[in-house]
Amino acid sequence: MPDKYYQEYGPISRRRRTGELTPDEPAPTVEPIEGAAMPREWQRRALQRPRRRGRRKFVLLLALVAAGVGAFAVLPFVLGLWSGDRAQAGVSLQGQSMAGKSRAEVRALAEQRYAAFLRTPITIAFEGRSWSPTLAQLGVRFEPDKIAADVLAAGHRGGPIARISELWQIWRGGLDIAPQLSVDARALQGYLNTIAVAVELPPRDAALSIAEGKVLPTPSRPGRQALADLTTLEVLRALQTLEPQTVLLRTRPLAPRLPDTALAPAAAEAQALLSKPLTLRSGDQSWVWQPTKIAELLAVQAEAGRMRVSIDPDRLGKAVQKLAQLVDTGTSEPRLVFRAGKVTIARPGQAGLKLRQDQAAQAISQTLRLATRELALPVQELAPQVTATTLPTLGIVELVGEGKTSFAGSAAYRITNIKAGAARMDGVLIAPGEEFSFNTQLGAVDESNGFVQGYAVIGNRTQLEWGGGVCQDSTTVFRAAFWAGLPITERHAHPFYISWYDDYSFPNESGPGMDATIFTGVLDLKFLNDTGHWLLMEASVDEGAQVLTVRLYGTKPDRTVVAKGPEITQIIPAPSEPVYVNDNKLPAGTVKQTDTARRGMDIAVYRVITEQGVQKTPETFFTRFKAWPNVFARGTAQ
Repeated sequence: MPDKYYQEYGPISRRRRTGELTPDEPAPTVEPIEGAAMPREWQRRALQRPRRRGRRKFVLLLALVAAGVGAFAVLPFVLGLWSGDRAQAGVSLQGQSMAGKSRAEVRALAEQRYAAFLRTPITIAFEGRSWSPTLAQLGVRFEPDKIAADVLAAGHRGGPIARISELWQIWRGGLDIAPQLSVDARALQGYLNTIAVAVELPPRDAALSIAEGKVLPTPSRPGRQALADLTTLEVLRALQTLEPQTVLLRTRPLAPRLPDTALAPAAAEAQALLSKPLTLRSGDQSWVWQPTKIAELLAVQAEAGRMRVSIDPDRLGKAVQKLAQLVDTGTSEPRLVFRAGKVTIARPGQAGLKLRQDQAAQAISQTLRLATRELALPVQELAPQVTATTLPTLGIVELVGEGKTSFAGSAAYRITNIKAGAARMDGVLIAPGEEFSFNTQLGAVDESNGFVQGYAVIGNRTQLEWGGGVCQDSTTVFRAAFWAGLPITERHAHPFYISWYDDYSFPNESGPGMDATIFTGVLDLKFLNDTGHWLLMEASVDEGAQVLTVRLYGTKPDRTVVAKGPEITQIIPAPSEPVYVNDNKLPAGTVKQTDTARRGMDIAVYRVITEQGVQKTPETFFTRFKAWPNVFARGTAQ
């Protein structure tokens, strides 16, 4: 403390003048006397002097810290400015030094180094086949600009601490950078799926087919499934090397559910069922089912790793239904005529036969597994319900419904078959609640019932067939049932438009949509007698007027029938190009037209029935006629 601070005549000055205190000796420290009062000025000075010295030290320390922090923060940026726009010394790209390289140089080196990888990144191989997709096809992006940016950014990324840490790493041991690829997983999976489609193979079970009476075994074959997930991992590993790689497509085998060991027992079972024909008898009639026919009834099913050959109940049922049309003798009731409001017996009733279809199907199934294959068909003998004494109770007193069709211009064979079909319908009785089947009543369409061969619509063309023209009868019966208001339970329209069926369709006009086709064993016409009384069907052929008429007599219910339509839509012109069908029954070089071009159309006829004053919901009878070309049969017989 300077001497001038003390008073000139104070105690310190006096002591120095008297020699009690040398000039260099520091002033004594005044210790306050315990319990004595100290002047306020002394107290203030004693407290203030140490505080000033502590503040100076703290300020100095803060300045040093701030300078260090500033240097620490600025150092990475200073070093960055020193390196400029070039890669730091010690930075490499997968082992290749990039020190001092500019962005453009790094980019060029990357493209050069990975050129082979960019051309053919991977090759996917499988059993001699290979696929070499591009990076784009794999959904992979290789970006040289980003690689160059990453190399030049080394030591310049993040905050000060991160930068110094990375610079230290570069200075101490170097920094090796690997290019980063971006992969679109969906695109990669999509490409691998295209390979899977070409490689995968579904397993094929051992199979047994039966065709034309022959048993044809087919051995099993293992399948193959591509393992997309495992292959994806292999592809990703290969891509990470950044060098062309070959990746094997991962697959796994798929075992068939039915091995070859299941073939032998099933084939033996099928061969046994087809070993002999089956003879069916009813009275003095017999029918033989050859192995080709029996083969149509068989079904092969897989059960618990084995095959089972069985007789399909649905197929057998349809075959028995067709057989019933040959066995059944139709109604056993007498044939009646209605004259002057009364019915009389035109032909006495006879005991008839009706095939017991369920029992017949069961018996056929059992007989096919026996060594002896002959079966007497189970039939039911039907005694007539109607006799001369019961005629008055039948309720046949008036006309219930009538249908007409014209067969003008028909060929002779067609008229013969129309008359034969009408004879099978004439005088037939239909019991109350009975469902009438046209095919059942028609019986066998062959020469035994007066039919001849003629052209008929079969499937999608006109061809020679027994009973060609009998659809004239089914159409006429349909119209009688339609106008009687009887429930129609089965009806099928012809596949294409036939103009002569337009006549007599409606009471006061003609039009399409009122036809009904049949085919024995396949297509039928059926209706229900819901009048509560017997119905008598009469069929008459007027060859002079060329008109077929079917009348239903009985007791007319309190009902009226009105038809609305025909409503014609979707008209399609007839095809202009003719169709030629080879026919090995015609001499070679012969061309004969079998079908005439017709337009197609959709037709709706609505039947509105009012019963006891209450109108029922209208019924829709829908017909779709296909557009039909001119069809010619071309002879191929030598």
